[in-house]
Amino acid sequence: MKANGEMVKGPYAFEYARLAVPDVAATKAWYEKYVGVDFAGKTDGHTYLRAGLPHHALDLIEDKSLKHHEVRAFGFSVESEEVLEELKKRVKASGAPVKELDAAQKTWCAGGFATEDPAGNTLEFFTDYQEWAEMPSLFYTPAYIVHPFIGTPKFDETLKFYLDVLGFKASDYIANVTAFLRSENRLHHSFAMRRSKEKEIAHICFAMKNLDHVMRGRALAVYDKIKIAADMANHSASKSIAFYIEDPNHGPRIELCDGHRRLTEEEHATAKPRRMSIDPRNIDIWRPASDDWHDL
Repeated sequence: MKANGEMVKGPYAFEYARLAVPDVAATKAWYEKYVGVDFAGKTDGHTYLRAGLPHHALDLIEDKSLKHHEVRAFGFSVESEEVLEELKKRVKASGAPVKELDAAQKTWCAGGFATEDPAGNTLEFFTDYQEWAEMPSLFYTPAYIVHPFIGTPKFDETLKFYLDVLGFKASDYIANVTAFLRSENRLHHSFAMRRSKEKEIAHICFAMKNLDHVMRGRALAVYDKIKIAADMANHSASKSIAFYIEDPNHGPRIELCDGHRRLTEEEHATAKPRRMSIDPRNIDIWRPASDDWHDL
């Protein structure tokens, strides 16, 4: 998207998900063991877990009234005050709400704002997200958080909002039912969505340090009988290899991947999105047949 002859910039990167859970201690332990995130501190009812250098990738809050988790917000960094202000203007002009940034999140950034997308998800945008001096010292730990994947019956208006208002760029489509959108960090997708009958958070993805660590995570899940919601896949869109674990007490499905594609600067500026047909082999290229839809 262009304005006044200049390319509009969107958010820089997906940084965190805020999850409300019935038992924070149990959820913290689950993510530390099976995803490898590192404890980053606790303040004012928020428990923070990190993946890589950014201050936190998961913001956990306890709500004992819940039977299962709820995703309360997604957070995205923005590369400058100028980009943030332009983004805020576009959001306001679209008629979407402009709200105060979560009070606790203000501690970890220079400033920002929140809004709600047409699918009903709370989004937070901010500059100067604080980071750690070094990567976690853990052996088994993610390199970074990659993206959320949502489902919505309001697919068309939600897609338009992310492209035309927020400034994401389309990397790939599957027909008119799935969209993979990239931000300014040039990962193939920092946000993805699919057409669904009801609102859903399909999964949240973490990039592991290498394929060996993906397989170590899978072996640990198998050994401890953690539900593998979808097993090893070779994604046609991002080129990543991944599997998915799930426990609804602790969050949506969690994807652990390696090899997620990052576009070059030239590709980011000029690439035209593919529109692939609806076929399981256009989701996972290892699928042997057009009717192999299990776990997708």
